[in-house]
Amino acid sequence: MNSIMLASYDYNDPNSLSKRNKILDIIGTILTVLFTLEGLCKVLAHGFIFHKRAYLRNGWNWLDFIVIVAGWVVLVPGIP
Repeated sequence: MNSIMLASYDYNDPNSLSKRNKILDIIGTILTVLFTLEGLCKVLAHGFIFHKRAYLRNGWNWLDFIVIVAGWVVLVPGIP
């Protein structure tokens, strides 16, 4: 869903003024929150780094972590 959302975003729209881009921004924020909650559940269940089956000891979870961090960086005001 996130990939489809990114593909349908109108990057030629200055300042994201179109209704479609505003809706996609809201959906992006919701998905970032959902991905964050999923990551937090995994961290609580397995630990973050030090346990044998910790969150960051799995390559796919590294990808999830990067997506979560990138999603929150995009939401920081002043960063295009």
